[in-house]
Formats: sequence, structure tokens, C-alpha cells
Amino acid sequence: MCGIAGIIYLNEIEPKNRVNSQKILELLQHRGPDNQTAKHFKHSSFFHSRLIIVDASQASNQPFTDASDHEAIVFNGEIFNYKILQRQFQNLHTTGDTEVLFRLAQGERKNCLNQLNGFFAFSYYNEKENYLLLARDRLGVKPLYYYADREKFAFASELKPLMELVGPQELNPNQLETYFRLNYCAGKESIFKNVFRLLPGQCIEIKDNTIYVDHWYVAPKTDLGSHLNKTDIVTLLDDAVQLRLQADVPVGTFLSGGLDSSIISALAKKHHPGLKTFSIGFENEHYFDETKYSELVAKHIHSDHYVFKLQEDDFLNNIGIFLGGIDEPFADSSAFNFYMLCKQTKQQVKVALSGDGADELFKGYHKHRALLLSENFYVKFFSRLSSWIPARKSSRHGSFQNKLRQVRKFNTLTNLQVSEKQKFLASISDHRQVKQLLKNQSSFVYFDSLFKSSDSYRNFNINDTFDLQTVLSDDMLVKVDRFSMQQGIEIRNPFLDYRIVEFALNLNTDQKINKSSQKIILKNHFRHLLPEEIFTRAKKGFELPLQKWLSGSLRSELENNWLNCDKIKSENILHSAQVESIKKELFSDSPGDSAARIWAIIIFESWLQNFKDYIRY
Repeated sequence: MCGIAGIIYLNEIEPKNRVNSQKILELLQHRGPDNQTAKHFKHSSFFHSRLIIVDASQASNQPFTDASDHEAIVFNGEIFNYKILQRQFQNLHTTGDTEVLFRLAQGERKNCLNQLNGFFAFSYYNEKENYLLLARDRLGVKPLYYYADREKFAFASELKPLMELVGPQELNPNQLETYFRLNYCAGKESIFKNVFRLLPGQCIEIKDNTIYVDHWYVAPKTDLGSHLNKTDIVTLLDDAVQLRLQADVPVGTFLSGGLDSSIISALAKKHHPGLKTFSIGFENEHYFDETKYSELVAKHIHSDHYVFKLQEDDFLNNIGIFLGGIDEPFADSSAFNFYMLCKQTKQQVKVALSGDGADELFKGYHKHRALLLSENFYVKFFSRLSSWIPARKSSRHGSFQNKLRQVRKFNTLTNLQVSEKQKFLASISDHRQVKQLLKNQSSFVYFDSLFKSSDSYRNFNINDTFDLQTVLSDDMLVKVDRFSMQQGIEIRNPFLDYRIVEFALNLNTDQKINKSSQKIILKNHFRHLLPEEIFTRAKKGFELPLQKWLSGSLRSELENNWLNCDKIKSENILHSAQVESIKKELFSDSPGDSAARIWAIIIFESWLQNFKDYIRY
């Protein structure tokens, strides 16, 4: 696990002034505190910060070069099947996966990518051939940004080192709209104009100073039909877990007490007898605390379990560092919980397995059931009766209030056209609300483009792949990468082994969800591993008690510091009157989703301050 960056000067232009290597490496250091190195060629430079997980020898430090010193690779991620792949090579000088990947790219260029089982973002460079390959893994577990103009092409794991390479850029109104709709940035564009994300399953080749972008991965459509048996999913997932337990450092698992992390932990315990498991909850916040379920599972599988309970003081003591580490505006409030979980977990292990991806693959979210039921005539009829429910007291803070919020939202859902339902369910704010908030309006066309299948999933219906393209790659995996890397801990996701993903995509819908149950195939085939209560408990989100904290003891901080009215006016990006209106809603008896909307503004305002040197107005 690492941070990477690089720049190649096009058209044989030799840079007059080299970039500040020390500054680039400082900006990448949190992603790889164990080693930081730069490598300069005549027309290019590459940077790497290393978090040592496999092969602790200095020989595996990067940029990794060949004996001739004309080829190099910088690599962020893990190749889990590298021990199998290394059999095709002789005279390897290291025992890790970096040299294996280097040799594969050296010989096969982008044709090597389909051999890889893992998560990765890497760049291979051949100086003599004036060739560069940049690639990102199938699901987008590892991030990669890039920028290109007539003179240079640059890339990096995060925005700050990239902006240091290319200089200040204007904000992107398309992504501003997307961020305030979804509470995260999504798709190929970034928060900056002319800075892009390499999409999951995509690669770039530069040959003779010409840039070629391609989707190297296209998920295959097969006919699984009903030809399924217990061996298929159980064997695949067990092997995926076993592969991800490989490391030369201590390994554990995150155990929330939900079905997905419980399955991963139970399988890991079979292969790792001294398994340590970790969960996080809230002191004095019963509605948000689920640690009793994690303790139940830990007792059942006999793991060495660690529970961390957050209090409001933990939030206050850590929020400054947390906000300072946000690389691109990102307002999923569960990111803070995850950040604190990683901070505590790293005291015991350097690698943790998680259950990420199962909800997106096997239709485990509440919205999946809502979509299914919204097409039922009788459900639609009775849901309209909910229109009499008063708006008072609907919020995310508390079971009853949240039920009111969900019922009202479901009533709206049943009255939408099919094409609009995914947009509605994905959004925290609607088109009208964002239009009222932003001063510089986009065309709103970009947001709509997110709801079309990418080339990687061209064989499948958008309803089966939408969550993989947006919620997973741009929300869940961004959270996992950014806030684990701040703490120097690597997170591995067995459900995102590409074999599991392709298996899930080719299942019939009724093998995942029906009117009364979700993640059916997982429940059917892994029930023997876990307590029955884990299969019958209600699903809950991994959220902060934001509404209570922001409208309570943090109200003064919110109004006087985080969302200072004069500061917002001077920036000329948001309508300060609309910010005040959302704050008023937050402090009312019917806050709805206002806490999530306010949190998005807090994050954005903090981000503007952190990136002030890189924004061109």
C-alpha cells in the first residue's frame, strides 16, 4: 500500500525547472511512512511512498527499476495472486509483488492486466521506447488522478501532490453540483477543471507522446442461471479471504456485527487461529451503537475482539486532523467513524479485512428493497396514504424519526418515473436545493451522465451496476482508502475479488432479493457460520449522531467558525442566505436530512481552506 505520483514531459521537452521532489514526497508520506523515494529521467519524474506489507527488504522499495535503469514502476496496492504469477519468471531479486508486476508490464504491457487479482494503481515507464502505462484496478479500490496538456502529463494517488505538479486550477461546477447532490464527488471528472480520475478498469498508454485511454476490463456476461450450488460462492469467498490474509505484518478484520463483516471474520478465523477483530460504537448513543452484535459474533467465532466506543469529546479532539486529511470534498459522515476505527486498529495490526462491497453486489441496502416494492401496485396505493404524516420530527436521529423520514421518502419514490428513481435514492439534496445553494450553476448534464452504464459494465443493465459505478467506487472505497491511509493501515476487501463480483453480476435477481429478504444467497450459504441473530437483525447505517451534536454542544462552533457567514460571502461560491436557511432547518423540530447537508457544507468550507493555494479563481 503506497502513494504514487509522476510527470512525463511531452514532445521531447526537457523541464527547465524540476518539480520540488521533497514537497511531493511530503504530500504522499502519510500513504507510505516507511520509505519515500523519487526517480528522475531526462523527460520524466516518478515519486513513491511505501507502506511495507510484503517483503520488507529495501530491494522492494520504489520507484523500482531494472538493471539498465531505463525502466521503472511505481505501484500502489497488492497483487494477491503474485506467488502464482512469479512462477513464470526466473532470477527474481525480491520476494514481493512489485517485481512480479514490473516484469509482467515489461513484457506484456497492458495485456498483463487481466492476469492480476488484487487492487492497484500503477505506472510503468520505459524511457528508451518513450512509453508509459497507467492502470487502475477493476473496481477502483485504489485511486488515481491525472492531468494532461500540450506539454505534460501528470498523475498521483491524491489531489494535493498532483496539484503541486501541475499548478493551480479552477473549480469544476459540474463536480460542485454532484458533490452537493450526493455528498461526494463522482465519475470521471474531479473537483478541479482539467483534472480527471482514471476510472475503474481503465488504463492510459502514452506512445510517442500521444495519449490513449481505454477500458482494459469489461465484466463478462455468462449464463449462471440456476446452476448454482453451495460450493460456488462458499469456495470463491473462502479463497478470496485466504488470499487476503497473506502478509508479512499482523492481519485482523473489521467486525461491525453486520452480516458481511461477520462472514469475512468467520472465514478468516478458519485460516488465522489467533485472529483479532475490531469494531467501533458510541458511548451513550444507543441508536447508533451496534457493538453488541460484533461482540456476539466475536464470542461465537472465538476471536480476540477489540471494541472502541466514541464520545463527543473524541469528535472534538480529532475533527481538526480529520478535516485536514480530506483530499477531495467528501461528506459521508461515516468517514469519521471509520477514521477513528483505523486509528485504534493500527495499534494492533497493519492490515485489516472488511466486508465492503457485499451490499452493492447482493442488494443489501434499504433502497434496493424500496426500489423493488415501489413497482408493486398495492404498495404504491397504500404508500400514498402516508402523505398525511406530518413532517414534524422526521430526521436520521432515532428509530421513530428515521422511520418517518423513510416513509415520506418512499412515498415520493413511488410517484417517480423509473429513470428518476436511482437519482432520487442516491441524492442527499435534490436539483432545486442545489440550485438554490450554488452561485455558479453547471449545465446539470454531467450529473445525469452518472446514471448510465460505463464501458466496464456494458454487458449489464444500469440497475445492476449503478452502485458499483458510483456508491462503491466514489463513496465507500474513497472512504476506505483516504482514511485508512491517513493512519498507515491497509484495508482488504474479499467481496471485491473480481471472481466474486462477476459471480454476483451474473446471478438472477431473485437469488439476491425478494419482497421479504435481501442478500439471499449469502444468508442461505453462510448461515452455518454465525449466530442466527445476525441473519434476523435489522440493517442500520454506519453514521454519526450529527443532528444531535451539531444542533447541541457544537452549535456555537458551527455558527461562529465552521460556517462563518462573512467567510462564505467572500468566497462567492455558495449563497450564504441558503446556508442560513439549512442551519435553521437543522435547529427545527423537523430537521430531515439537513444535518447531512450541513455536514457537506462544513466539509467543503474546510476543504477550500486546505486547498487555497491550489485553486485558481
